Amino acid sequence: MNTSRHPCEGVRIVSTLAIAIILIFGFAITGCSQSSSSQAQSSQVSSSQESAKAGSALSSWSEGSKSLKALTDFVEASADEASSGYIPPEDRIAVFDLDGTLMCETYPWCFEYMVFADYALNNPDYKAPDDIAAVAQEIVDSAWGEKPEGMSTRQAQAAAVAYQGLTPAELEAYVTKFKESKADGFSGMTRGEAWYKPMVEVVEYLQAHGYDVYVVTATERNIVRAIIADTLDIDPSHVIGTEYGYTATGQGEKGDGDYTFEPGDKVVFDGTYAGENAKMSKVDAIVREIGRQPVLAFGNSSGDAAMLAYTLSDNAHPSAAFMVLADDEEREYGSAESAAEKRKSWEESGFTVFSMRDDFATIYGDGVAKDPAR
Repeated sequence: MNTSRHPCEGVRIVSTLAIAIILIFGFAITGCSQSSSSQAQSSQVSSSQESAKAGSALSSWSEGSKSLKALTDFVEASADEASSGYIPPEDRIAVFDLDGTLMCETYPWCFEYMVFADYALNNPDYKAPDDIAAVAQEIVDSAWGEKPEGMSTRQAQAAAVAYQGLTPAELEAYVTKFKESKADGFSGMTRGEAWYKPMVEVVEYLQAHGYDVYVVTATERNIVRAIIADTLDIDPSHVIGTEYGYTATGQGEKGDGDYTFEPGDKVVFDGTYAGENAKMSKVDAIVREIGRQPVLAFGNSSGDAAMLAYTLSDNAHPSAAFMVLADDEEREYGSAESAAEKRKSWEESGFTVFSMRDDFATIYGDGVAKDPAR
């Protein structure tokens, strides 16, 4: 038997192997291409899903708001480990002012002023001294007009005296009851319901993306704790505000360094006032009580500018700052004229502006209207 191979047979074998190799590489390339295309499509779907989620969570905002998009772009990047804007969860700190940023401050004055005036003038269990009653009456008499010069300090000093002897829990109980009163200047809402719905949504949106949220305000902190209860899911330890002094009921004239808290003692307000938590005091408080530099800050006035500037200054992470602009004259007591000057100043400072008129699809929700008589 002749076992030698014909020369053409070797050629056929080599050709067959070459074709097989080409087919294998072809399938591999096609597979990689399909995989890359699939990954790209998956990424696009994921991005679309995230945008849809953000849209549903922020439904009280005007469609197409550029200022809101600046925020959501920042937040989505900060939570994406593949993004250059990623921020570790422990550093996702956001700070918010309260009055005029998260809730109404025009009914006719901020909540803290109005609850003090009510306590001093209408509380049957408290007889206000003449000087305390005079400050409370000044608040009532100046309603719907210009804010009297120096009112912030006079109100805080008078309130500290008025609340002397109360426990923080007793003050919070009074605040909680006062929240049920009608929001002056509006129909369809109580004081406790007077929250800017778009900004409440921002708080919830940030928390859903791993942000630790603090309220940093000039309002006394125990009052704030009672105000936000049932509306914002923020722990009392995350409320930073103006301080009234404390003492123990058995302490008498002894200083804190000379007295030991005894069984049966209660902590009560001692009638002193440590100064307003505004402007640079907010920065001091953040450094002292949070111990981390925020990456997001929200305010609405010159009293918040220092906090926002601090957030943007020499930050180890990407950071952003936003100001709520009271420019809506139809649904709120804003002023388009003064708002223009504020917008210019804030944008020059690097702050992004949230226009109540243009960016808020609703302010307080359905059924709430500004009093036409005002």
